[in-house]
Amino acid sequence: MKKSGDGSVPDSIKRPAREYSVPDLVDFVRGMAWECGYSDDTIKELGLATEEAAGNIIRFACRDRTAEIGISCTIHDSGALIITITDTGEPFNMLLAGTFPEADDFFEAGEKPSTKAMKRAARNIEYKRHSEKNILILTVSHDPGGIRR
Repeated sequence: MKKSGDGSVPDSIKRPAREYSVPDLVDFVRGMAWECGYSDDTIKELGLATEEAAGNIIRFACRDRTAEIGISCTIHDSGALIITITDTGEPFNMLLAGTFPEADDFFEAGEKPSTKAMKRAARNIEYKRHSEKNILILTVSHDPGGIRR
């Protein structure tokens, strides 16, 4: 994980909403989870969830436009890791994409966004749109021994 000029590890990252940015975003989340003492399995799951979320954002919210993805991590008083993923793309709630059969009309075959990895990794996932940004919040229970929902 890259350190800031003073040697500390930053608690947020911003990158262009492009495929080449995904490894940096994944490494950032994995690094934060490692620092919080999560198990290797949980760290792997969080990496996959971050990759899935970033891929959905790039393909659906930021398609054909210049945008950026930001991720910040905080620790709740309960010990849970809160991962907040923001983007400056078009309004897009990936959590609803598979909920309504009518949503299939908006996606080409095989192009519907997936949320399986995110749902495996996080106890709670929320979406909101605020200040021209999509905001996705993943809450991961504190469990250094593995994923606990």
